[in-house]
Amino acid sequence: MLALAITDLKDFTEKLFIGSVFDPFFLVEASFTTFGRFSIDGRLQKEFFDTDERKLLQENARTYTYWGDVKYYCRFIIRGKRTPLQFKIILSSDGKIGNRLSVSPGIADGLYLNLQFRDGLLQCTTGVSLKTFSPDRKPEQLWDDFILNYFRSQEILFREL
Repeated sequence: MLALAITDLKDFTEKLFIGSVFDPFFLVEASFTTFGRFSIDGRLQKEFFDTDERKLLQENARTYTYWGDVKYYCRFIIRGKRTPLQFKIILSSDGKIGNRLSVSPGIADGLYLNLQFRDGLLQCTTGVSLKTFSPDRKPEQLWDDFILNYFRSQEILFREL
């Protein structure tokens, strides 16, 4: 597991809510606390879609919506003159990343990036959900390295915790 503190909050939140840096990730869930608490479940509701769309989702084994499809609504919740009291966003690899990292779907259920903002601090942690216990930490190391390199390539400033 990797734990990072974001050192340029304004730049990061612009990349998260306005830019396209995190668009290819799936949204697992998000919660925002402003004057009230708002929660979003990123799990797709297959019944909402027509037959052709549902078939395409099944062919791609897609369970979650992309962050890029939801970020507008999240930005709408937190916009205004006041900073949110807190937010938590759980993103997941879209599967293509796992394939590039050679993390077999038979081994890992998910590769996660958790973003948590509270008390003016934004922390990012990584996590890997394995299907069965394994003493091999290679999937976790590959995911952590990917996130570090991805943040650097997107010029996201951070310090390791």
